[in-house]
Amino acid sequence: MLRQLISQASVCRASIGIRHYATATARPPPITTLNGVLPLPTARAILSNPKRTRRGNPLDLRRLYFYAQYAEIISSRAVFIMQNHNLTSPEYFNLKTTFKEKGFIVTTVRNDVFSAAIRKHAKGVNKQLGRDSGLGGLRQLCAGPVCVAFSNAVDSERPHLARDFAELVKPFSKKGKLMVVGAKFDGQLLTSDTLETVVKLPALGELRAELVGLLGMPSMALVEVLGRIPQHLLSSLGEHVRVMEEAAGDKGAQEPTKEK
Repeated sequence: MLRQLISQASVCRASIGIRHYATATARPPPITTLNGVLPLPTARAILSNPKRTRRGNPLDLRRLYFYAQYAEIISSRAVFIMQNHNLTSPEYFNLKTTFKEKGFIVTTVRNDVFSAAIRKHAKGVNKQLGRDSGLGGLRQLCAGPVCVAFSNAVDSERPHLARDFAELVKPFSKKGKLMVVGAKFDGQLLTSDTLETVVKLPALGELRAELVGLLGMPSMALVEVLGRIPQHLLSSLGEHVRVMEEAAGDKGAQEPTKEK
């Protein structure tokens, strides 16, 4: 499909002429991916109005296509970066099928184009936050044959998304076929070490329930203490009355002895 789109876009670009870069072009529709692949209308819009260099030279249509695809992937909620250590074709097909059943999409990326998409995404996030998000460090993880697994599942649907990924990738890691080098998870950069820590954490809903319980403990203890105070006061007063009555009885018994 990509070859057919590129050939169509090349004819369209040739018919527009060399001054296409200086003319106003229609803005392509918002980029969305379907199973990691750009939909046909979006791909046609991008390739029919390709960007050019400042000197008006055409850019590689393949790079434009993959850049738009990777820009959508890196904006996902969870993006796990893995190094491919000689996966065979059947093993790679098994990898994609297994991950797809659990809601993940696996695709191989071109490091230079993927790094460019990461750079632009990190700049946008940094500008929005007003500080360095650290997501630019993902570019350093793009070395060697790299494939990524990504998902946009929300926390309410997949509370243990990182743990699910770790369980899926474990059989391939044990065989030495895949090595997880890092991830982007909920807008945060995770190295392989910090990812292991995140996997062990409970779900966000569980943490909220524990926090509510901890915050409710002091008030519950206060209510329990206040409930105990009247009972304790009554028992203390009753003991005091009993002691006073016994003291009065002993005193009354001793007075006739003194008169004799």
